[in-house]
Amino acid sequence: MKPATKNKWLKYLYLKKSRQLAPFVPETRIMTKQDFWDLVTKYGDVVVKPVWGSRGRGVIQVSSRGNNRYAIHYENIRTTMRGKENTYQYLKRKTGSTEYMVQRRIDRPTIQGRPFDMRVITQRRRNSDVWVVTAMVAKVAGKGYIVSNHSRSKGDLLLFHTAIQKSSIRHFSPNILQSRIHRVALMATERLSAFFLGHRIYGYDIGLDRNGHPWIIEANLFPSRSHFRELKDKTMYHRITAFKKG
Repeated sequence: MKPATKNKWLKYLYLKKSRQLAPFVPETRIMTKQDFWDLVTKYGDVVVKPVWGSRGRGVIQVSSRGNNRYAIHYENIRTTMRGKENTYQYLKRKTGSTEYMVQRRIDRPTIQGRPFDMRVITQRRRNSDVWVVTAMVAKVAGKGYIVSNHSRSKGDLLLFHTAIQKSSIRHFSPNILQSRIHRVALMATERLSAFFLGHRIYGYDIGLDRNGHPWIIEANLFPSRSHFRELKDKTMYHRITAFKKG
């Protein structure tokens, strides 16, 4: 039996059912033909991803292009399909028998045309119930990719303020954006920690939209430290490690 800690759908439900957090969680459903087309009709752009996936594996973006045409972006490959049946059958060939979710796509800001989002780490000390944000880094998708996962798309890792200053939302105050992201990450941690008792670290993929509104794309109970180890400045990596030790 797979552990609940790895189930993206379960974590989504925990977050979405919180009145406080609901405005920061993009609408998501278990992938069925009906629910897939409902969300495509409602939002125009969706992302389908495995319930048990990790590292951006198996993530597919679908966008309605009008005239019964649908653009599909998988890894660094783009395809346009005509007709709903052709489109859905193409997706089913990609997803197979794996359990998938369909999620509203967040229109993330870009740096040189490449979308980015943030990996945010929250932690508490062993004998403390006070949660803090210990690290945050911007993950920029590799050229031609939609996923920002560093190992999958070979993208860039940037310090948060640097990313905002280089991005399509540079007109926003980085300090205000950072404060919003930290607040959402800590609210999500308070919520999840009521279900995953004893856990001391969470990792979030949080994307901003073009209005500077933060969205929780994903929550992870076993976040990798590799993003922070690869930065030239190892301060955040050492802070995460210190918190993990106690």
